Amino acid sequence: MIKYSTISLPKELYDKIQELLTENPDMGYSSVADFCKEAIRLHVQEIKRELREDFLRSIDVPLIIKRVQSISAMDEGMYGKIFENMNCIAFLFNSRMKMKYANREFLDYFGYTTIEDVVGKDISRFFEEDIKKKIKRGSMKNEEVKGIRRDGKKIDLLLDVAKINNLYVGSAKDVTVKNYLIEKEKRFRQLYENLINELFDSILVVQDEKIKFVNKRITITGYKAEDVIGKHYTELIADEDKEKIIRYYNAAIKGKAKMEPRRYKAIYSDGNIREIELMSKKIKYEGKDALLVVARNVAGKKVNKGNK
Repeated sequence: MIKYSTISLPKELYDKIQELLTENPDMGYSSVADFCKEAIRLHVQEIKRELREDFLRSIDVPLIIKRVQSISAMDEGMYGKIFENMNCIAFLFNSRMKMKYANREFLDYFGYTTIEDVVGKDISRFFEEDIKKKIKRGSMKNEEVKGIRRDGKKIDLLLDVAKINNLYVGSAKDVTVKNYLIEKEKRFRQLYENLINELFDSILVVQDEKIKFVNKRITITGYKAEDVIGKHYTELIADEDKEKIIRYYNAAIKGKAKMEPRRYKAIYSDGNIREIELMSKKIKYEGKDALLVVARNVAGKKVNKGNK
């Protein structure tokens, strides 16, 4: 008898997943548990692929195909032995687009138990219909396609197809999790930027000593976003405070500076120098260390005209 265990989710995460599934019924998940089970399956597969990464990189697929092609007497059983050792989704189909063979990775990813469940079926059962047109136009290399599992759910794949004698050879990599995370990051970034733009203070992200992001409140300095993005952060600071802010930046990016308001003299677009108050926090931005900087004008603190 199969034994089961349970996992717990924070309520906030559970509610977020439930909301996502309710708003997107076409994803095909009937419950949060169903979603989590699928996510765990995909993650386990991803871990397995990472453990095999060094081995996979050592595989020269074109060379394997050439060697296979050079052995004219080779039968489908021999093809099968080779593909079982490729450690990726691999399959064979004929010119009528009927499956001749699929390895264990294929069966696992597409939800089948035995090779008999697959052989003889049209490849449109496993991939979206336009796959046939793409194959007939010639070889495919790293083509992003939708795979169709036995239960009807779709998975994102990077597909390679080449013709060998009278058979087509296909190999694929599952990128479902990768695409989901990319889309999730994109949505969060849009939400983040919308929220940041509504704040009353000027917000900047400084990374590698360059300004990478500003919200629309930067216009109170007279600059537009495109005027400052890409500039070195010290270009907006008066000469007398440059050394001071450089010392602070170097400490803050190493996580050694206190998060507290500090005042500097800034150069506005009209050439006037005004005192501003900055508060910074070390963050990760697009996967790298950066400073999130909140800047506000100190009322009535116009210093002078020019940079002296």
